[in-house]
Amino acid sequence: MNYHIKKITFVFCAVLVLFGSGCKKNFLDQTPLNQITDETYWQTPDDAVMFATRMYTYLPQDNFVYYEGMSDNGISNDPTTRRFGNSTQDATISSKEWSYEPMRQAFSFFTNVDKVPGLDPALKARLSGEVKFVLAYRYFIMTALYGDVPFVNSLITDPNAADIPKTAKADILKSVTQWLDEAAAVLPVAYTGADLGRATKGAALALKARVYLYNGQYAEAAAAAKVVMDMNLYQLYPDYYAFFQKDGDYSSEDILSFGYTLSVHQNSLRDILGSQALMNGRNIMDPTAELVADYESKNGYYPYTKDPGYVPTDPFNNRDPRLRESILCPGDIFAYPQFPDINQYDPFNNAGDRIGGDLGSRSGFSWAKNVDHYDYVRSGTNNWKSFRYGEVLLNFAEAQNEVGGPTGDVIAALDLIRTRAHMPSVANTFAVNGLSMDQASLRTFIRHERRIELAGEGLRYFDVLRWKIGKQVMQGPIYTVDASAGITSISTANGHTNKYPKSVIETRYFNNPKFYVWPIPQSAVDASKGILTQNPLWK
Repeated sequence: MNYHIKKITFVFCAVLVLFGSGCKKNFLDQTPLNQITDETYWQTPDDAVMFATRMYTYLPQDNFVYYEGMSDNGISNDPTTRRFGNSTQDATISSKEWSYEPMRQAFSFFTNVDKVPGLDPALKARLSGEVKFVLAYRYFIMTALYGDVPFVNSLITDPNAADIPKTAKADILKSVTQWLDEAAAVLPVAYTGADLGRATKGAALALKARVYLYNGQYAEAAAAAKVVMDMNLYQLYPDYYAFFQKDGDYSSEDILSFGYTLSVHQNSLRDILGSQALMNGRNIMDPTAELVADYESKNGYYPYTKDPGYVPTDPFNNRDPRLRESILCPGDIFAYPQFPDINQYDPFNNAGDRIGGDLGSRSGFSWAKNVDHYDYVRSGTNNWKSFRYGEVLLNFAEAQNEVGGPTGDVIAALDLIRTRAHMPSVANTFAVNGLSMDQASLRTFIRHERRIELAGEGLRYFDVLRWKIGKQVMQGPIYTVDASAGITSISTANGHTNKYPKSVIETRYFNNPKFYVWPIPQSAVDASKGILTQNPLWK
């Protein structure tokens, strides 16, 4: 019998119908278990495969990009995202990642999978590893945001027993890393054909490295990342921009991604990120001008204005190539293959993208990274890359630098990133900026490199939280583009302007340590009958 399910994307809608959620019963969101465990299920190996496949809907998808708008990388007109970005959030809007449905489904799988007649032991072990991977991810993301949370590690069948107190984050993470070790031991190193997109050994180890790194366990993080590197299975995709298009789906850099197809389930990245005029997008979230200013010159000068080639009226040229591969800047050209005519991004004059317009950019910049460049439709079919080798290299470099300083293996990992980006080596960059090489200076470099390399991927927000730099980077005014000197590439014919004065978009208020942790949703606290308490800083 063939137990393959036609790629993760194919079953997305079907599993949501099959395992639909019910009404909330308590703060753990229990649903009637007969929806998923009655006698009509767990009859065939295909049932087990379908159930495990459903777990992938709890992993990062296209909407993970909204986390950029909660950081200094982005500004959004989505109300909840914007409130987190300007630190006006409260317990009434903090339920985005509060869900125990994945835990209930995972332990339902573990409880029932042995009932399946004729299930091959190797397939059972693999499916169990996939479920453990998702379970580990969900607890990781909840503890990363909420800190201590209730820890459910078995199938709760009695709703009256569902209200439980919080468990310390450190204790939960011990189970998270144990599940990832168990998953890595049974998951294959790769899939082909219909199974592309399922969790692999490399994905479990990449998540393990991220868990350790985010929690300051640097030796363990470096070791986990090094195992992935030593698998000699992954390498950087040669074209940074193309990796985030369909070209990079399931490529050598793509460790795990959530798939989309035109016929079944399309992503919403064009709507969220795309220019209205050039991409038929909605500019829901834009890059900040401060992020744009943080890119080096192509010769490695930082700030870029130190480069002898800097021209005030052409500020986006002569820059780290990842700038224009990630962000549409005023004057940039963007054209779809179907529409080869030259199209210029002009947020000063173009009605669709004009700063302050209904669907215009807030900052004067728009995203190019992750927006499908192949089809002029609002939907996109490129995968959302949840884990990639570039991040593993950065995770290793950061962790190993914290352990032993700027050793050769740290520099080598960073130089792989720099070479792919067509940027000077670490040594040459330090030299051109007159910097000495030590642990502290390399730490600063690595943090900057993470911001640039991972821009638009939703990870910057978590770096801000774990580095405790919110007061430094999330406090004060957010500005538009500063084009006071004019942008040479934008024509002033027909009454158009190529200038735009630097203006305040909003003011941010990251002025309290409570913003480093999310408040537990008030609805969950209210439903817990006094057992679940609010995070202390939010009381």
